Amino acid sequence: MPRRFAPVFAFVFALVLAAPAAAQRGRDRDRDQDRSRGPRETETIDRTLSLAPGGTVQLKTFSGRVNITGAGGDQVVIKAVRRATRDRLDDIKLEITQSGNVVDIDANHRLRERRNDNVVETDFDIQVPNQVRLDLRTFSAPITVSNVGGDLVVEGFSSEIRLTDVTGPKRVKTFSGRVTVEARNWSDGDDMNVNTFSGDVTLRLPDSARGDITFDSFSGTFNSDLPVTLSSSSRRNFRGALNGGGSSNFRLNTFSGSVRIQR
Repeated sequence: MPRRFAPVFAFVFALVLAAPAAAQRGRDRDRDQDRSRGPRETETIDRTLSLAPGGTVQLKTFSGRVNITGAGGDQVVIKAVRRATRDRLDDIKLEITQSGNVVDIDANHRLRERRNDNVVETDFDIQVPNQVRLDLRTFSAPITVSNVGGDLVVEGFSSEIRLTDVTGPKRVKTFSGRVTVEARNWSDGDDMNVNTFSGDVTLRLPDSARGDITFDSFSGTFNSDLPVTLSSSSRRNFRGALNGGGSSNFRLNTFSGSVRIQR
C-alpha cells in the first residue's frame, strides 16, 4: 500500500468496523427498550400538498425505506407508515412543512430530547411532479426514485440507492450502499457525480449516452459495455470520453467499490 494512503486507510477501516457495530448496538438497544416500554405500534400518515413544477422536495430519514415516483400534475402525495413504541411515536413526529415552492419532510422531528431511542422507522411512498428538485438524506433506508426530471441529490450511509428513468444532474454519495442508475434515455448535460467508499456502482445506459468521464479509485475496478477512449490513466484512475465525449460529465469516485457501465 502506498505510504500516503496508509493513515487514510487506517482511519476509514476503523470507521468501517465501528459504524456497523454501533448501528447494531443501537438497534439492539432500541429493541430492548421497546420490550421494556411496550409493544411497537404502527402509525399511518397521509398528506397532499401543491407544488409547482420546478419546486423542491427535501427529505431527512434514518431507517425504513423511501420510494419516490414522478407523475403529472402539481401535487406531492405523501404516504408514510411509522413503527415504534407509543411513547416514541408521541415524542418523535413526522414533520411536513412547506415554504413557498419547497416541501420539507423530517421523519424524526423530536418534540423533546431523548437520550437514546430517538429514531422512528418510517416507510415512505411519495408521488411528486415529474419536474422537481430532490434533496434526500438517509442513513440506512434504501431509496428508490423513478420517472423524475430535475436536480437530484441523494446522500446515505449504508442505504442502497436505485434511480430509474431519472433525468437531469445527479449527485449521489454513500458509504457502503450499492448505487444503481437505469436510464432508457440520456440527454447531453445530464451530469452524474457518484461517490462511494465500498459500495459498487452500476450504470445501465442507452447506447446514445455520451460525455466526459472521470474514474478515481484506490482498489475498485471499472468496466464498460460502451466505448471509452482514454485521455490519461494510471493504475486505478483515468480520464476519458464515453462514446466520443459530450457535454455530460460522469465523475465516479470510490475507495474499494467497483463501477460497471452496462447497456
